[in-house]
Amino acid sequence: MNQEQSPIANREVSGDRECQRKNARDNLIHAGEFTKIENTAIVYVLRGWFGALIRPENATEIVQASDDVWAAQTLFEHFDSELNSDSTTRTRESRRVLAELKARAEAAQEHLNQLLGGDTDEDERINQLTDKEVKEVLKKLGL
Repeated sequence: MNQEQSPIANREVSGDRECQRKNARDNLIHAGEFTKIENTAIVYVLRGWFGALIRPENATEIVQASDDVWAAQTLFEHFDSELNSDSTTRTRESRRVLAELKARAEAAQEHLNQLLGGDTDEDERINQLTDKEVKEVLKKLGL
């Protein structure tokens, strides 16, 4: 399979080596943070889909709540990514927007938890795995 390569991601940038190392480190750390937000979204989506099978009398409400988690969590994720891609956008107002999006995502998760009758720690487990992977790569590459 011939995949087209990203012209930006695969472009070698000349300049200060330490700056390049910091950039690689920051990009990996951000990718880990982004992945953790996405991990949480998919855990709750899957809980909703499978929860609808367990509680068919509430299936529509459960699936809708699951979709709400996906929408809120993904919006939070993408806004977070935008702030990290351009440091000039990290204003007080932008941080307030980020905090509000996070609160809304967490509220959507809590609503789904109430419908399903409990919480899960699966997102925490896979997020710990993500943290471990990031740390191992940073250590292995000396970043």
